[in-house]
Formats: sequence, structure tokens, C-alpha cells
Amino acid sequence: MNSQLSPAEAARLLIQRRSIRANFTEWCRFKGYEPARHHRLIIAELEAVARGEVQRLMLFLPPGSAKSTYGSILFPPWFLAGSPGKSIIAASHTAELAERWGRKVRNIVEEDAAVLGYGLAGENRAAGRWETGAGGEYFAAGVGGSITGRRADLAIIDDPVRSREDADSETIRDKQWDWYNFDLVTRLKPDAAVILIMTRWHEDDLAGRLLQAEETRWRVVRLPMEAEPGDQLGRAVGEPLWPEWYSAQMRTDAKRDARLWSALYQQRPSPESGNYFKAEWIRPYDKLPPRS
Repeated sequence: MNSQLSPAEAARLLIQRRSIRANFTEWCRFKGYEPARHHRLIIAELEAVARGEVQRLMLFLPPGSAKSTYGSILFPPWFLAGSPGKSIIAASHTAELAERWGRKVRNIVEEDAAVLGYGLAGENRAAGRWETGAGGEYFAAGVGGSITGRRADLAIIDDPVRSREDADSETIRDKQWDWYNFDLVTRLKPDAAVILIMTRWHEDDLAGRLLQAEETRWRVVRLPMEAEPGDQLGRAVGEPLWPEWYSAQMRTDAKRDARLWSALYQQRPSPESGNYFKAEWIRPYDKLPPRS
């Protein structure tokens, strides 16, 4: 703490630091983010993970909803603030993207060490592999990549599907499933948590298989672009998500591709061979049309 500060200023700074370490929302605001309504729900779920109340969490939201900002960039340094000796494995569809998240998290830890209460170790500061001064570790890997020799108290899988083509490939889906079960799960420490963050392309994706195999174990947050019955934010049916960001024109454009809208934006993937119907396709008739 700066020796030039007055006792009152030093006390105020200490209270601020304690508040930030105890409250994820305050940490997000400290980093310049004002959480929107859906972000506050994400924050509450991530705090439950940090407290050990939730061990399996899925976050399904449309592209551009800032789910990765809160889940993969802001959460890891704050999580380690509570337990700087713990280890994190962070995975994405490619090692390059995973290391990009790792670089951002590492830079935050380095910049805000005084507020977080821990810093980086003198060695091992690579973007995708670094350690805390308390013996904790952050390791980034592509889904399907090697994580041999690593252990995790927290695993974050963010955006495991690279493209629509990959989503439609049964071979790639099988490889991701095998990697999760035979690589990632075997590297988890007792009572470790897993967070899966994604937009859904396919009903048989990693999330779909996990829900089929162990549905009762997972806490699922599904926030479609336009609310459906039972919306977790309490929105009215049809009410848009984050209207300050997702304009009416953006939603109209997304609806031009029925599968795109159903899967990525509504988080309700359907088989490619299935049929899609839009409300505007249905017209009332007073009498049957003439036979052709």
C-alpha cells in the first residue's frame, strides 16, 4: 500500500479492495464494465461456482452477448483472487483462441495484482501457461489438444465449436466428446467445477450429449435472443435480449436463415433434415383454395 496515503485514504482503499475481491459485480465495474440485465444473471451463476454451490454450469447465449467477456476474461482472475493457489484449464475450439483468452487474463492479473491480492510467479508467464505467486496455474488448450500433466479446480470450455461445418461433422463431435470424457474429466481435481459457454449449432453437440448423459448434474442458463415461455430473465414472450445492443434490424437479419435463428440466436438447435416454420408463413383462409 502506498506509504504516501493518509490513514483515511488507506482505509478507503482497503475497503474497496476487499469489496472487489468479495463481489464479482464490483470487480466488473472496476474493470470498466457495467453489467446489463443478462450479465447480472451470468454473474450470479459464476459467483455460485466460485462459492462451490454449482459444479456444472452451462451458459447458452447468442453471439455477441459478452458471455466470453464475463466468463472467460473477467471471471478467472476474480476466481483466483479467492483462491490464488487453485488451477484453471481454459479450452476453446483452437489453441490460438484459448491462448488469446489466457493472454488477456494474464495481463489483468499483472496489471491489477494489488487489487486482486496476488500476482504472477517470476517464471512461466507465457500467454497460455502461467502461474500465480501462490502456486496456482492457468493453462490454455484447444478442445482436443493435450492437457496431459495438468490438473484443474476449474475448467472453462468456451466456444468449443469453430463453425457450422464443424458442428455438422459427426467425426468432430465424436472427437470433442472423447476429449471431454477421456482427457478433461480425468484431469479434474475432486470437487472441481466445469463451465461450458457456447452458442449452439447442433442438437448433438457437446452440450447436447452432456445433457443427455447427465442432465440433472448441470445448471443450464439459456437466454434466447427473443424470450420464450419460462424465460430465465422473466421477460415477456418475444421480448428481445439486450435491446441496447441487438437492434430490431439485427434480429430481422438473423431470422432470414431459419436454422441460424433457431440454433445460434434462440439456442434451440434442430436437425438439419427437419422442417422449419415461420409465423409469417401461416395465413388464415375463409375457404379452401381451389384445387390445382
